[in-house]
Amino acid sequence: MEKIKILFTEDEIKARIKEIAEELNKKYEGEEVTFVCTLKGAVFFFCDLVKEFKGDARIEFLRVSSYEGESSTGKINLKFPLKAESIYGKNVVLVEDIVDTGYTLKYIRNYVKEMNPKSYVDVSLLDKKERRKVEIDPDFSGFVIDDLFVIGYGLDYDQKYRNLPYIGVVEK
Repeated sequence: MEKIKILFTEDEIKARIKEIAEELNKKYEGEEVTFVCTLKGAVFFFCDLVKEFKGDARIEFLRVSSYEGESSTGKINLKFPLKAESIYGKNVVLVEDIVDTGYTLKYIRNYVKEMNPKSYVDVSLLDKKERRKVEIDPDFSGFVIDDLFVIGYGLDYDQKYRNLPYIGVVEK
């Protein structure tokens, strides 16, 4: 296995998730929320975030991709769509692993909003602002990172490293 430099430990990630969940708990107190997970990268973050939500939570899954290897193609490929009836009139929290160029978040935001949710916010574990090609920011983000290719806690490199309990960078 390659040498990995840890950027965020498991404890740091869990602490930040609790903070984000507290904000969502205040925003949606007493209301049902449909959490939408963008597969595959956000699944660990999604599960931990939903477990910290105190209200009624429904879950849905969406799969999009724009990456090949270490770089974004800029083309969004919808591989696993949502059913409109699961979004219409609902409070929706979209959970994303990382916002990079912004193309995927912009696409998903428009896609979900076309289904007429009652409310919509998006949450990203990581925000890579310096790579942004589109003017868009997640409503909530866990950590802002430099332009690094990160792995772990759901994030992969060619489907490897997702199961690491921390977020790191492969040192070359």
